[in-house]
Amino acid sequence: MPDIFDEVEEDLRAERAKSLGRRYAGLAIAAMVLIVAGTFGYVVWQQRSTDTQNQAAARFLDAAKLADHAATPSGTADGPAAIAALSQLATQAPAGYQVLARLRLAALQWQLGQTRQAIATWQSVTDDTGAPQMLRDLATLTSAQRQADTGNPILLRQQLESLTGPTNPWRSMAEQVIALLDLRTGNTHDAATIMRRLTLEPGVPQGIRTMAADLLTTLPPDAANPPTPHAAPAKTAPYHG
Repeated sequence: MPDIFDEVEEDLRAERAKSLGRRYAGLAIAAMVLIVAGTFGYVVWQQRSTDTQNQAAARFLDAAKLADHAATPSGTADGPAAIAALSQLATQAPAGYQVLARLRLAALQWQLGQTRQAIATWQSVTDDTGAPQMLRDLATLTSAQRQADTGNPILLRQQLESLTGPTNPWRSMAEQVIALLDLRTGNTHDAATIMRRLTLEPGVPQGIRTMAADLLTTLPPDAANPPTPHAAPAKTAPYHG
């Protein structure tokens, strides 16, 4: 009987971990939209202040504002107009604004349920060798983050691992998503190891640190310890994508 109760408790912990993971993934998605908006200043700083650049900046801000409204329940009718405005900028604006427009377009496409188009748009930024590496990495991260609940966890993990270098500005956010993928597939040992590191490592944003600490409370106390040599390997849920 104790074994049965232990198994039930473990299942409840796992379900709570997945629930918290979904909740924090949603918050992280909202944060990513703000980060995309914040990169606008990065592009403005990089490019010269000319009439063409100023016009492109004004057009991008107008399109982004329309996209923000289109993503609300009362503004869905503006979706096609926002997509058209961002799509035009993505092909006709100066190079930096083209990248920003594609990032904002992908976010809007996802919000409107156009998931395949959104993933393709993010991928176009990732593959753009002329774009700043920081924005290419941001596209990779955002796409993986949006798919963390439904996408192929093996493929997503491979994409995210390219962002975990010690100098990558998106490192802690990428590791956060990797931990959520590990939880989703039942790999609690690796998930706990990552989350414990995120709670202790200097420089990790407070929101990610808090998420990691909360998720750790849902796991067994020994989850972050290496399995013993005679222990059976952790079961990983198969992917049925």
